[in-house]
This record gives sequence, structure tokens and C-alpha cells, in this order.
Amino acid sequence: MENITNSRRNFIVNSSMFMGLMSFGISPLMAREKKILNQTLLKDLSEINDTYVAPLLKKQINDPNSRWDGGVTDRFEVPHAHAAMNFVIKLSGAYASPFSAYHLSGEIEKALTKAMKCIVNVQHEDGTIDLHSTNFHSTPDTAFFVNYLSPVYVSLKNLNRKELKSLISLFEVFLKNASKCLLVGGAHTANHRWVISSALARINSFFPSLALEKRIEVWLQEGIDLDPDGQYSEKSVGSYSHVCDEMFITMGRLMGREDLLDVSRKNLDMTLYYIQPGGEVLTDASGRQDSDQISDVAGYYYSYLYFSLKDKNPVYAAVCDYIEKNLKHKLVRFLPYLLEDASLLQQRNSASDFPKEYFKRFKYSGVFRIRQSDFDVSIIENNPTFLSIIKGAAVLQSVRLGSTFFGSRGQFIAENATVNDRVVTLTKSVKHGYFQPYPKDKIIGDGVYDKMPRSERTLSEPQYIHYKVSITAVDKKLKMDIEVTGTDQVLVSLEMNFRKGGSLSGVMMDKTREDSFFLKEGWGSYTQDDSKITFGPGKIEHQWGTMRGMQEKPHGNTVYINGHTPFKHSLEIS
Repeated sequence: MENITNSRRNFIVNSSMFMGLMSFGISPLMAREKKILNQTLLKDLSEINDTYVAPLLKKQINDPNSRWDGGVTDRFEVPHAHAAMNFVIKLSGAYASPFSAYHLSGEIEKALTKAMKCIVNVQHEDGTIDLHSTNFHSTPDTAFFVNYLSPVYVSLKNLNRKELKSLISLFEVFLKNASKCLLVGGAHTANHRWVISSALARINSFFPSLALEKRIEVWLQEGIDLDPDGQYSEKSVGSYSHVCDEMFITMGRLMGREDLLDVSRKNLDMTLYYIQPGGEVLTDASGRQDSDQISDVAGYYYSYLYFSLKDKNPVYAAVCDYIEKNLKHKLVRFLPYLLEDASLLQQRNSASDFPKEYFKRFKYSGVFRIRQSDFDVSIIENNPTFLSIIKGAAVLQSVRLGSTFFGSRGQFIAENATVNDRVVTLTKSVKHGYFQPYPKDKIIGDGVYDKMPRSERTLSEPQYIHYKVSITAVDKKLKMDIEVTGTDQVLVSLEMNFRKGGSLSGVMMDKTREDSFFLKEGWGSYTQDDSKITFGPGKIEHQWGTMRGMQEKPHGNTVYINGHTPFKHSLEIS
């Protein structure tokens, strides 16, 4: 009896898989002929996605008297459009995937229809939705909706099921309404322009309109903010660069614009050199919120996958292989793309490898990237964090330098960088002093100090401070020569912040602050798993870590080497 039951179950599963493969354009013959590489990935992502479905179904609001009927709340018990969108994306992925336990489920059909009714209901008359945490009647956030719901719409429509007629109609109502704001609405940030343009291209592919095409050109005529290094102006490697790549791919393929595809290619080429051990990407140089966040290369998966197939690029294929092997759990958000476009499941060219031995300067981004296998160094201009090091699993997240020179003027932020025979030298000089009485003929007479600006006063008793940091990385070791000169007896502090989770040895605890230590002499070390970073020698002329004028110490275990001007010290890190 058990054998009969199992045979019947296998027949049902295989039949469902057959119909599912057919539903999004893959016949079993195609699967054999094209040697679908990512069928296992699709199965794995579907299984991960399935784990979200039951909890989401339990959270769906069932209150006909509420405008949020059919939606869901977030972890703060707040219902909002983005929570409903996430609900739709997750459940649609389960419904459309032949590898999901919820494939073609009637229960999911009903839940999706209710959720899309909610989204249409809360969409404003002008076509916008709200990002409840900050943006209201927001064209950019509506554009994100369009970009993320469009693959879902396509994958569901391709199923060609009469049971989905009402749901498909709701998608189309939302998309057509959204076009109203996309045709006239504005943006907040640089990347919003491309998100809006991509959304316009998406809708135009469904409901062609010359007005939509013209609006895209209005945004594009501003010029694309890609510097010669291949970096977007926001330098947001962890958050928005990969978003921009996806948007230019969408525009390029839907509009037949190879020049727009080249924008993404150039950024992806640069990003190859921002990949760090463990798959992380350098974010410290970002101009957005990811500057103090840990991010990884998984966000670029779709873009590398698209071009690995289109261009038969073996290096891009290697990045995809790495992500699938090491960061697969982060790829669930790409399930709609795989269900929308079956060609993404085809066999890739044989992978080579992505760069792991290099010395690269990205001059326009103000970044030096040095990698020697698992020893990874980033040197950053115009940033309080001027150095970070990764050695395997051990991470020296941030190296900063500061002094007590006239408040915040004491924080070292490199103004100039030179490189000579792979020695990178960062410098900065600051002049400050005191200010003479305001010119008599310009005095207003009400005594308000702010109305008598320093720019009109004569600087006297000038004081100076000069920073020079020379960094050499060779043979998986780094030497840093530090000089701080100028006004004498200024307190100086070199700050090394190690990522939380590892263990420090050879250091002395700071009696005044938690997670704060000093390297008095000799050598210290930081160990995480089987990886170790060793640093020294130490120097302690005072025990003030985060001094006045320095930015607050980062989260994590922080080690200080301290002294006074004139300050000269050579530090080795290996």
C-alpha cells in the first residue's frame, strides 16, 4: 500500500512539474536540449520561498470594513502597501513555480486576489502609493512597485489560466493607474530617475504609448551619472548600484538600447574589484545609508546572470557560480525574474574566475582596492574610514585617525592621495586659530554674534596640523607609516575597529568604555574562526580613545594607539 501511495505521489509531483515547466515556456525536451543549469536553483529557491507562505497567509487582514482588507502588517503591526507587495511577490512565486508545494493552489489564488485588491484600493487617484515610513504620494516608490510587480504579472499571465482572470485584471488596473504619476512625477535621488524610467519601459511593454517613451527620454536627457570608473554618483555599492544595473538592463532589453545595457556592463566590470572575501562588497565609500552596513554581492546576481548568458561572459558566470554556492539563501527575491524569463535558466558558458589578485585605483570614486587572495585591503579618500582590511573571516572594519585639533577639524579625512610604486600616501593639512574683532564699519549694532560671520573677521594666532599616512600592502602584509605634525602637544589617536564577534588578545582594556582597548606595546591580534589579523607595535602616551573632535567609535571592538604631536609611528598589519 505504501509503495502504491508513493508511486501516486510521485506521479502527481512529476505531472505538476511537467505542467509547471510548460506554463512558463520550458518543455521537458527544452530542458534536456538546453541543459538547464539552474533547475536545482529554481527548486531550492522555491522551497525557501515556500517557508514564507504559511506565516504570511496567517497575517493577511480579513476585514471588509478596512481599507487594508487583504493586506498584511509589518513587524510593528502597521499595514502598508509595501507589506502587501511583499505578500504578493512571495505568494505569486509559490503559485507559479512548478517546484512549490503551493503550485497552482486555489487558496493562493484567492489570497493573491484579495491582496491585489488591497493594493489597488490604497493606490491614490493620481496613481501613486505611499512609503508609509517617509514618502507620501510617491512617484519613485510607485516606480519600485511597478518594477518588482511586473515580473510577477508576466509570470502569472504566462500561466494562461482562466482562474487568474480577475487577478490579472487587478495587476493591469494598478499598472495603468501607475502610469499617470510616472508620466508627470518627480524624484528625490539620482537612482530614482532610472527606477522611474525602467517602470515606464515596463508599462510601455505591456501597453505601448508614445507618451511613456517620451517621458523616459526626458529623464535620460539629463545624462547618466556613471563616472569613468564605472560607478554611479551615489557610490552605493551595497544598496543602489545593483538597483541601477537592473533598471538599465530592463530599459536596454525592452527598448532595444545596447547603449543602456553598456551602462550596467561598465558598473558590473568595476564591481568585480569591489568583491571581498566571503562575498562581501566594499560599502565604506558609499554616499548613502549602506556606508555603515555589511552588504554582499548577491544583490548583483540577476545582472551578472543576464550578461553571463547574453554575452557568454565566463567571469560573470564565475560570480554567479560563487553566489549560488555561497549566498543562495539571499536569492529568493530573484525568483520572479527566473519565473518570468525561462532563458535565465539556460546553461551558462564555462566559468573562469573573478579577480582575486590586483592593485586597482578607482580615481573618480576615491578608492584603492588591493587584493591578494583572502587578504583584502581598501584605502578610501574623503572618508573618516580611510582603511579597511579583510583576512579570511577576520575583519578590520575601519581604521580612522584623529586629534584634538579644534574640535571636528581634528578628524582625519584625506584630501589628497598619491601613489608611487604601489605606496599610497594620504595627506591633509588644516589651519585654524582665533578671530579678531568685527570690522567697525560692518557692525549692525544689535550684538547678535551670528550676524557677524568669521569670514569677515581676521584670523590671528594661526595653528596648523599636517597629516601624512603612507600605506604599503605586499605579501599579505600591510605597513602604515603615520605622521601628524604642526602645532605641538595635540593629542592624537589611531583607531582600529574590528568587527564584533571575534576575540582580541595582547591588548589592554579601556577602563572608561566598553568594547574599547589600547595596544600599549608589542603586538595584538584579532581572531575570527580560523582567521587571524596581527597588528603592532603598540604605543600609548595617553588613554583617551574617542577624543573630542573624533567621530563616535563604530560598533565593535576598538583598539587605540595614542600619542601627541609630533606623532610618528609605523604599524604593521598581517
